Amino acid sequence: MDFDPQRYPKPPRPPQVPKGLTFIAIAVVVLLVVFLLSNPFVVIPSGYVGVKLTLGKASMDEMRPGLHLIIPFIQKVEKMSVRTHSYDLTGANSINALSKDGLTINVELTTLYKIMPDKAAEIFVEYGPWYEDRIIKPVIRSAVRDVIATLDSSQVYQERALIQEKIANQVREELEKRFILLDEILIRDIRLPQKVVEAIEQKRRALEEAQRMKFLVEKEKLEAERKKIEAQGIAEANRIIAGSLTKEYLMWKFLENIKAYAESGNNTIILIPYDTEMTPIIQLPQPPKR
Repeated sequence: MDFDPQRYPKPPRPPQVPKGLTFIAIAVVVLLVVFLLSNPFVVIPSGYVGVKLTLGKASMDEMRPGLHLIIPFIQKVEKMSVRTHSYDLTGANSINALSKDGLTINVELTTLYKIMPDKAAEIFVEYGPWYEDRIIKPVIRSAVRDVIATLDSSQVYQERALIQEKIANQVREELEKRFILLDEILIRDIRLPQKVVEAIEQKRRALEEAQRMKFLVEKEKLEAERKKIEAQGIAEANRIIAGSLTKEYLMWKFLENIKAYAESGNNTIILIPYDTEMTPIIQLPQPPKR
């Protein structure tokens, strides 16, 4: 039997995709894969905020903690901590300042601070990530030198708490202008020249000794006043007693004493009156019988 093509037509061909559309689809898939592999997701942890940079330009809207999407190769994120930080100025970084009387004072301290979360972008734009060295360090150094310059070396040695308070007040005011909050300034050490320390200690000991002597003088004055009052009381008592003594009273008192001596088992001498005078009679102990 012969095949009749008209009776059995060929099946229709599937529609052809234009070559241009195929290329676009492949390009989209490739770009999507590259996009996902380039990690377009950024996580901002708690205690941080993010500053988004688009082609180097910072956005003034800080990124809060959480998951964020960025455009790879075009955008990046700088994470800035908003927790409390400590900044030490010790050792080689300690501060030398001149006191009011021209002596060099060395101060070591620690600063506790944190940045304002809603001003992190401004800080980054103005000072970059090195804001500690560009803001905090010069502000603290200036405040320490300003405060020490108003005090004598003896005041610096003795008024540590006052110095700490004055420095903190000045630093707090200056840092707030730059969007940084000061928690506390802790002075760790204040060093003066050794000869100055010895002179201050010697002066302090002399003052303490003078105060001690003043106390002793006051004590002696009070004791003398007490004795004077006591003597006046005794004299007044004697005057009263002397005015009340009579011959009959004295004789009665004498006889009472003789009676008490006579009744005592330890008496060896008894005084008894004789005529109008009082004559002692010695009572010698009897020798023991053999």
